Amino acid sequence: MKPIRTRFAPSPTGSLHVGGVRTALYCLLYARKHGGAFLLRIEDTDRVRSTEEATAGIVRDLGWLGLAWDEGPGVGGPVGPYLQSQRLSSYRALADRLLAEGKAYLAWETPAELEAERKRAEARKENYRYRRKEYSDAELKSFADEGRLPVVRLQAPGHAVTVSDVVLGDVTVEAEGLDDFVLVKADGFPTYHFAVVADDHAMGVTLVLRGQEHLMNTHKHMLLYEAFGWAPPAHGHLPLIFNPSGAKMSKREKAKAAREAARAAAGGRKGWGWLAELAGVVETDLTEFMEKKNDGVSTAEAIARALQVSLPMIEVADFRRAGVLPEALLNAMALLGWGPGDDREILSLDEMVEAFDLSRVQRTPARFDGEKLLWINATYLKSLPDQVLLQHLAVWIEASAPNPIARYTEDERRLLLAMYRPRARTFADILTLGAFLFLRPETWDRKQVDRHLGRDGGWERLARARQALTEVDRWDVATLHAVFDRLVDQSGEPMGKWAQPVRVAISGDGVSPEIAETLALLGREETLARLAAIRPASGGVDAEGVE
Repeated sequence: MKPIRTRFAPSPTGSLHVGGVRTALYCLLYARKHGGAFLLRIEDTDRVRSTEEATAGIVRDLGWLGLAWDEGPGVGGPVGPYLQSQRLSSYRALADRLLAEGKAYLAWETPAELEAERKRAEARKENYRYRRKEYSDAELKSFADEGRLPVVRLQAPGHAVTVSDVVLGDVTVEAEGLDDFVLVKADGFPTYHFAVVADDHAMGVTLVLRGQEHLMNTHKHMLLYEAFGWAPPAHGHLPLIFNPSGAKMSKREKAKAAREAARAAAGGRKGWGWLAELAGVVETDLTEFMEKKNDGVSTAEAIARALQVSLPMIEVADFRRAGVLPEALLNAMALLGWGPGDDREILSLDEMVEAFDLSRVQRTPARFDGEKLLWINATYLKSLPDQVLLQHLAVWIEASAPNPIARYTEDERRLLLAMYRPRARTFADILTLGAFLFLRPETWDRKQVDRHLGRDGGWERLARARQALTEVDRWDVATLHAVFDRLVDQSGEPMGKWAQPVRVAISGDGVSPEIAETLALLGREETLARLAAIRPASGGVDAEGVE
């Protein structure tokens, strides 16, 4: 038996999609389960769309998720390099081999000529399939004079191809469904089909797992394995991921949501100049986006920021900015199309490895459930060790900048987590639940003021509490607890009679966690300022007890 080797091979043409996360996770789980190796390979041969920034983003996202690769960028390994753009000489040698053996040939058609052929086929109501053409010497000379550059195409052998898929079973494509596809583009760079087969063979990959959208590509890849005389790895195609409405979960959802928000905000305004200025986007670019000529994620996000609307979470960065924990995201993605075979829904990475079995990967599309993700995330917020949560919190603060929690010390962040992790579903919920911590109230809920201050000596208790807090030298949880305990003991009144007026004053609505913890986090200066600022809605006395 060959050692098990799996790989995740993203193209760096944008941010990492959560569907890619599931693919990478399943590849890692299978490799770990069978004592094998998990590889990361960057397929960056698309010179127009691939960027170093996207490559760095993919590496960062996988690292944040804890999907550690055994070989690949930053790690190295015996079959590198692991960026396809650094493997071009190997592709050229393989293409020359197929040309020499008569299994591939040069094709000279221009994109315009190929498009014309496609349209003629459509007019005949036929599926277009490229077939080899013979060129006269005069045509070849004309091509050379024009400066045309040929592509290299594989000569299809003319028989059906069956993929024995470990998830879907046998899938066959008849000979007429396979054309002579391009191996090397006119610019000398390999196509995806050529490079992926060459690299999977060179890197000893034994199992290829990828989404079902790649299934028809795999039949082409089998022709290449046949042409080279190589034994193909096993292949498995994972179910698609749909959003709650039943549409494929894709980055286009962001563009759709941004366009809808823009049209709703436009009112009767003509053109998109107003929005371009508001969003900081070039007007022509924004107009093309609104006319669906492109689905640029950066444009969609600029519109969302300008209009203060939320976009669907599709990419890993979206979930990180939203305050989702990496453990929760991995857990949720693992359950999209697979289950451990029992009732468990919370699984650590080690538990996933132990339970993972390809036979339990479903064939039908999975449906992403945002509410379930939030439930999983809340569970991890309650259970992860403080130090782990603090590390994740620091990453989220940076990802969601500007973030008011950034000014807190580590001890203050620890206290903040202790106060809100029982109720928050994400880190972002802390900003909502504890909004008063970051913004001093300018108004106070009248019902709360009347209930806790306007009757039974509430204003007087608030004044006494403020005086007692003014005399505190050491502003920490233990000392503040002691202050309120003394007030309770001296008055014989319950804690609520003292804590609630203070809560109303500092929060505006009388809702906060334990009073001592809240004041400790708020700080001495800010607490005293808020206690001095509150005033009755009408009549009565102020916090100083003055008419």
